[in-house]
Amino acid sequence: MNSKPDIPVCILAGGAASRFGENKALADLAEKPMVCHVLDRIADQTAGEVAINANDARPFSDFGLRILPDRKWEKAGPLAGIYAALQWASQQGFDSVVTVAVDIPFLPKGFISDIVQTAPPAIAASMGRWHPVNGIWGVRNLPVLDAYLGSGRRSAHGWAEYCRANVAQFTPLAGQPDPFWNVNTKEDLEQANAMLAQKPER
Repeated sequence: MNSKPDIPVCILAGGAASRFGENKALADLAEKPMVCHVLDRIADQTAGEVAINANDARPFSDFGLRILPDRKWEKAGPLAGIYAALQWASQQGFDSVVTVAVDIPFLPKGFISDIVQTAPPAIAASMGRWHPVNGIWGVRNLPVLDAYLGSGRRSAHGWAEYCRANVAQFTPLAGQPDPFWNVNTKEDLEQANAMLAQKPER
């Protein structure tokens, strides 16, 4: 039996969620908060600590996880969360950290074991699309990301290109949705509820 990779993982839940209208991480999806779907999917994938990137720790106080606020690049979008995750990994003495978005309830259950096999920086891709906030980042990328954000750039796709991230390809399981399909709106949430009701999680 293969051992789990000992790598820290940060769930990015610090976004404004302006299109959704409320905190997506806590939105009710199949009778539990959306963040719990992501936590359930990564629970058996790493021997490292799991943290949540959020600027308000109070909604997550019952989860018993470390909360990482965007201290330096607040309001800089998901890259601020990646920056906070890299700072945390560096402080903990790790060489790299995995980040995942909070709004992808169908995240592959083999995501971490697969992404760690690709040299960082590396991002996930599926069905011909990049998903650049879901990936693995080396602590050595921290000053590079700092410079990128300091120049005023905020695009996650642009960052992936700028740091020449490797791309790890993921394929949906038969009969399952794109594993990186994300919930952006209340309509998306209704669709996710319908998909989970029709097809049990794998």
